[in-house]
Amino acid sequence: MNDYDTRDKRSALEADFDQLPGETSPVAEVSTVVSVRLRGDELAAVEQAASAVGMPLSTFIRHAALGAATPLDVRAASARAEAIQIEARELIALLHGEVA
Repeated sequence: MNDYDTRDKRSALEADFDQLPGETSPVAEVSTVVSVRLRGDELAAVEQAASAVGMPLSTFIRHAALGAATPLDVRAASARAEAIQIEARELIALLHGEVA
């Protein structure tokens, strides 16, 4: 058994746990498997990042790829950032007792 066989078996096992909380559709809807070459240090970094967020490696890579492929709505992001700033100011004011 070579490294590719081991990784293929690992990917197959991860696919069983590849559904995120709140998703109701089974993983079987994924129609294509894509192979990506990573150096050992790159793979280690991606595995560490996936582990840090508690996500299977294949799910982490898929979400990262889809996030990169989805155009950023700058206006919506800016509006959300502004809303967060307002909320932060209000929380700070509450902490300082300035708001009743």
